[in-house]
Amino acid sequence: MSDNSKIAILVVEFQKTWTERSFFHKLIKKEYESKNVYQNTKQLLEVARKNGLKVIQSPFILDKSDKARYKRIPFFPKLFGQFTANTWRTEYTEGIFDKSDIEVRGRYGFDNTKGSNLQNILEENNIAKIYFIGFTTDHCVAETMHTLISDGYECILVSDCTATRNSKLQKKIEDKCQSITSKQLIDEIDKLV
Repeated sequence: MSDNSKIAILVVEFQKTWTERSFFHKLIKKEYESKNVYQNTKQLLEVARKNGLKVIQSPFILDKSDKARYKRIPFFPKLFGQFTANTWRTEYTEGIFDKSDIEVRGRYGFDNTKGSNLQNILEENNIAKIYFIGFTTDHCVAETMHTLISDGYECILVSDCTATRNSKLQKKIEDKCQSITSKQLIDEIDKLV
């Protein structure tokens, strides 16, 4: 690893909809729990922040009052109402968000760059390398990685800080992209200091 000022961790939808008592949580629960995603993520973020890496939070929020954006949100999230604004479902999972984190705004697609200020955040902070954590590996995480790789960013999946419906889908994405475990990344971050 090189200059940590050019490195960011992108936290994709680490919200209660995925991590607590909802329909979407049931979809990923087995993988989420078997891989200790919450504990791995919390530990990684603590080390990253302590060592000056930027943490960018990219929540998904369905806000009907923003009619133009709401129309562009894919049907599936709207059907289940899992990310409805101003409900517990859109809150960050306890211990994942810190006030020093940068928040992505305006997102309306699975790809976190759709309609959002994510690319502006990356440019303004001179980010070259992005580590991805969050949900789900085969949709929002993979689609965002694909777009940002096409735009010239180095994108790396943190395998034990992501989850999807089953291990087969998870492995498929891990095999397609560069990936690392949270322990490996923590070891690399520690070498910077």
